[in-house]
Amino acid sequence: MSLGWNYRLTDIQAALGASQLMRLPLFLARRRALAARYDEILADLPLIRPWQHPDCVSSWHLYVVQPDPRRTTVTRAMLYAGLRAAQIFAQVHYIPVHLQPWYQKLGFNLGDFLQAERYYEGALSLPIYYDLSDAEQDRVVEVLHALMKE
Repeated sequence: MSLGWNYRLTDIQAALGASQLMRLPLFLARRRALAARYDEILADLPLIRPWQHPDCVSSWHLYVVQPDPRRTTVTRAMLYAGLRAAQIFAQVHYIPVHLQPWYQKLGFNLGDFLQAERYYEGALSLPIYYDLSDAEQDRVVEVLHALMKE
């Protein structure tokens, strides 16, 4: 039994990937614009938004928020269910490694890494992808506003 697999790209997959790399600056610029826009239009909600050191840049693969338990009783589960009901496909990323089945078999348990578990309990990834329109992003924020009214 082994921990994982080593999948290698086919030549066709590698060629497709190489061609997509030429568009990478365009993809990154759009994701950064979307993240900056989320930062601005979510600022009034009781959410913990992602932080980035000013000397660094991100590809914004994910835009993860958390309900701020000091300012709201709304939970991630409530936000997730409400967004899904509105056909907005937010995601939950990622289950802490020590809670994965392989590591559980090695003896790791719930409670072993409380900070990771607390983060996971609140973290919700909002839609962020190159083709996300401003109108679609506005709808995500509109639904979040409605869900967070207590």
